Amino acid sequence: MSRPLNVLIIEDCEDDVLLLKLCLRQGGYQVHCGWVDTAAALNQALSEESWDVVISDYSLPSFTVIDALFMLQKKGLDLPFIIVSGAIGEETAVSAMKAGAHDYVMKDNLARLVPAIEREMREAAMRRERREAEEALKESERVNREMSREFRALLDNIPDSLTLLDPAMQVVWSNLSTAKLLNRSPNDLASHHCSALWPECTARGDDCPVRKCFISCQVEKGVIRTEDERTWGVRAFPVSNRHGQVVSVIKMASDITRQIQLREEASRAGQLASLGELAAGVAHEINNPINGIINYAQILADQFGEDAESQEIVREIIDEGERVANIVKNLLDFAKARPEFKNSVSIEDILSASLSLTKSQLSRDGIKLLVDMTPDLPPVLAHLQQIQQVVLNLISNARYALNQKYPAADQQKIFHIESETCSVAGRLFVRLSFLDRGVGIAPEILPKVMDPFYSTKPSGAGTGLGLSISHGIIKDHGGEIRVFSEQGHYTRVVVDLPAVDNGRQLEQPEGLGGSR
Repeated sequence: MSRPLNVLIIEDCEDDVLLLKLCLRQGGYQVHCGWVDTAAALNQALSEESWDVVISDYSLPSFTVIDALFMLQKKGLDLPFIIVSGAIGEETAVSAMKAGAHDYVMKDNLARLVPAIEREMREAAMRRERREAEEALKESERVNREMSREFRALLDNIPDSLTLLDPAMQVVWSNLSTAKLLNRSPNDLASHHCSALWPECTARGDDCPVRKCFISCQVEKGVIRTEDERTWGVRAFPVSNRHGQVVSVIKMASDITRQIQLREEASRAGQLASLGELAAGVAHEINNPINGIINYAQILADQFGEDAESQEIVREIIDEGERVANIVKNLLDFAKARPEFKNSVSIEDILSASLSLTKSQLSRDGIKLLVDMTPDLPPVLAHLQQIQQVVLNLISNARYALNQKYPAADQQKIFHIESETCSVAGRLFVRLSFLDRGVGIAPEILPKVMDPFYSTKPSGAGTGLGLSISHGIIKDHGGEIRVFSEQGHYTRVVVDLPAVDNGRQLEQPEGLGGSR
């Protein structure tokens, strides 16, 4: 069966053209032939049709093979180009081959023409396939680069730390969050050992989720704590090759400090609620015998008549009984469910109730309590129990700081509470100041004392309320809480609450109070 062949012949002799066509038909081709003998005709033929092969005489009256080859190259055509000539020297043939011709055949040996065409067409097809493969590869690389940029942008915008580690625990790649966490450039992290980048990591040896992942070939999880008091949830994901072998592991670390602290705080709040219920129950149980003691003491007072010494003893019993009853009442008030609305309350009442619950502890610890209350303080609009919680927390913090500095009684073991009015932006506030001469707060810690759940106390010490929650309560009341301290000397906490009159914010009267 004849094979189609589109051949363009560059020849100025018609007889030679007919001879070439006959040779091709005898070689098994169904020939579609184009014949040109000038540069203009060649340019037109190359522009209007596609050709399988070009056969050219070496020298024509108006242009040469070199001109024809240049024209093909200029158009970007890679066609088999075979020179058929009656007389061409070896040096001339080599020059033509260097210029881009693929083969040459002498006219007296046209038997070589068809094999030469078939060979060059195969090689041209191979070149075409290679070019197409290279172009496809370049396009694939371009697409992959684009996808890589998009994927990198996606990973860099993930707030969690992502790190790719090899079996030697060296970093292969990391995202921007990891670099920011370590205060380094992402490119600086590659090839570093994991332990060199996270020397404070508590997961070592068999406890390391990444090592576990390399061994188990499964997703591994762990919790790691660092020296900056943060807790990290770590998950390690295996990356396998086509043989199922784990060749690397992706480590994802998420800062779960806040979640852990929230969970602990919720648990502590539940414990405090249970303790409040228990305290309320105990207080109710204490009320009955206390009332009985006071009543029996009153009976004794009536029976002793004018006996002054006995009356004094009974009076002491009644006074102490009433003091216990007052403490129980304050405890019950504190344990009550908080109202959902704020009332106009007296700062004196809040301090009095709080101190009645803590005064004996302060005295037992040898702490000298000084209370300076400005007379006729205006009320504040507040949740009484919430402000009382803040006051109790500040008293507890002061007591702890003083006991840390002075384990026994000391003349300087002083806790001073003051109250006054002050002006802030033309509005009247009631200011409470709590000053203890205890251990103070280190300057590097002072900016963090208002952070959520931050504490300088060991676990179990204090009320578990925390300055951050106190800050939230005071802020909710439209006030402000500030902490001033010098390590080893003192801590002063200032609480400002807006003063009210019948629920309205008071403006600063002229000549009253100080200013912030």
